[in-house]
Amino acid sequence: MRIMYVEDNEINLFLVQRIASMGGHEVIHYNNGWGVLEHFERDRPDLLLIDVQLVGTLDGLDVVRTLRAAGHQTPIFAITAYAMLGDRERCLEAGCTGYIAKPLPVADLVELFKQYAEMTRQRPEVGPA
Repeated sequence: MRIMYVEDNEINLFLVQRIASMGGHEVIHYNNGWGVLEHFERDRPDLLLIDVQLVGTLDGLDVVRTLRAAGHQTPIFAITAYAMLGDRERCLEAGCTGYIAKPLPVADLVELFKQYAEMTRQRPEVGPA
């Protein structure tokens, strides 16, 4: 499975890469929203994890809204350290599939990767991009 992870924190990136490698998954990494938007079609991720607070002019939810407006149906999970009342709803309203609060819960990520890897295996192949 191809996991795109948008994060500017090296420790969180290392953690996700470790967990993904245990399941044989590939991690495509960007540290800002523009990289995602420029390369999403080429990279064709099966799952997108995106930090809500990104460096630069686009935050994570701006990226999600743009991808959804373009018709992308890829599962997207918002990741944020700001687990305050209403944040989950704000992420879902932007088009996220789900929401994960930091610090990243290892067991939950392992389960999430297993779940979406299984869904990816069951999905019929689409023609060349």
